Amino acid sequence: MCDNDQLVKLRRALEIAKANKNQLFVSNIERDIAALEAGKESPIIKEYLTPEERAKLD
Repeated sequence: MCDNDQLVKLRRALEIAKANKNQLFVSNIERDIAALEAGKESPIIKEYLTPEERAKLD
């Protein structure tokens, strides 16, 4: 999945998290969005997926 696709999905997830007042999700999603917008790897994907799993996303 390309970064733009991830950003679209993350922004939608952020709207839902804010509507549900789930601050933990809001913080994590905002962190991910900021990283992707800066051209960096998603912190959530980097932390939770193995290199092999990350390679399958490309």
